[in-house]
Amino acid sequence: MSQDSGSSDEYSSDNDTEYNDEVTFQTLPRSDRVTKEDVMKGKDPQGIPWHELDTTREEYRKNRLRTYMNYENLNDEQRPVPAGMLALEIARHRVSQKGEYYTFESNERRLKSSIVHFQLRNLVWATTSHDVFVTHGNDIFHYSYVSEEITPILRLEGPQLSVGRVQISTMSVHGSTCLAGGFYGDMICVRIPADLRSAAGASDSCGEVLFCERITTDENAITNSISLHEPSNGPLQAVISNNDCAVRVTDVETGFTLLHRMLFTWPVNYTAVSPDGKLACVVGDSTQALLVDVSTGQSVAECNQHIDYSFAAAWHPGGNIFATGSQDKTTRLWDRRTYRCLATLGGHIGSIRSIRFTDDGRYMAMAEPADFVHVFDVNQNWHVAQEIDLFGEIAGISFCPGGESLFVGVADRTYGSMLQFKRRRGGMLAPQDVLL
Repeated sequence: MSQDSGSSDEYSSDNDTEYNDEVTFQTLPRSDRVTKEDVMKGKDPQGIPWHELDTTREEYRKNRLRTYMNYENLNDEQRPVPAGMLALEIARHRVSQKGEYYTFESNERRLKSSIVHFQLRNLVWATTSHDVFVTHGNDIFHYSYVSEEITPILRLEGPQLSVGRVQISTMSVHGSTCLAGGFYGDMICVRIPADLRSAAGASDSCGEVLFCERITTDENAITNSISLHEPSNGPLQAVISNNDCAVRVTDVETGFTLLHRMLFTWPVNYTAVSPDGKLACVVGDSTQALLVDVSTGQSVAECNQHIDYSFAAAWHPGGNIFATGSQDKTTRLWDRRTYRCLATLGGHIGSIRSIRFTDDGRYMAMAEPADFVHVFDVNQNWHVAQEIDLFGEIAGISFCPGGESLFVGVADRTYGSMLQFKRRRGGMLAPQDVLL
């Protein structure tokens, strides 16, 4: 992760010019939620009053595509190959944008997310098709689409924290465990109450803090990502990637006992563990993607075809294919058996900041820093995709277990919200289905 970015109470963006500065959106009285029925009646899914602006949505999209500036760490002299070569690779893997996999369900405008560091976008996690967790400022909230209640799970202020003030840079949720990482190597573990309904509407945190320590003393120790992995024959493990060039695998159930510590020559931005728990795909401030033996920390293979730093990685549930996302605006698909790049998938305006697979392996979603989420049909060998088109910086994306819902957190000062999409189960689009 870039060391010159610094931390800020207000989120930064990949783009120097934020879209609220280019177009002045009037703050209007608004309802809490935009539904698919509202959209069918002509309302914008994000509640943007285009009819009152001096531009149309189509004109603004064209301008956004033309002016959005993607953040890159490397120039052509520092890259393995010139940036111009990527267009040829992307063109070799043709993708139809005719996919219709997830339809718009609702947009909860009370549920706002925020971004502390512009390169880190793992701040949204879904645990069911109607339960989602999100980071806003120094807090983590739960939202239920059943009760329509927002409940604070963790408020990082006050005497409960021994490490002092914490700025959340990343988070992860698995079952009743919520982990938050901070700018100075902070790690906070919270137990989520079994009955969140009883805590709905509370102003204070309802989560029980089980662990709160700094896991490194390095001056540049921001926690870039956390992934929670449950081995088939063992307890829940946290795989923590830090800017101090280390990946730590810890046992959550024994108070974060350190199981393995893997060191690298560059800051680690994301680590994804294979479904069998044997290998980890490690990406960071390098064009490399390394496959590492989790038990020994030894490098097994080096995949080095990106031309900028990477911040996203994910494994297909089948275990033979993994994906890496880079600031070169591409996702690469790799074969674990041959270490060969199978395809290069291109974005529109910026870095690939998040990659997720559905549990059944049918779909893969990749998110750009703003405006676009692409959902690929794995059964079609990534040749068919659905493009979700919105406006605003994306704080994170998450499929729920089972893949029935896809959540997209938008971190915009005026139109920040949580977009919910429902998975279609074959057949033609129904009259009430809405695609973005």
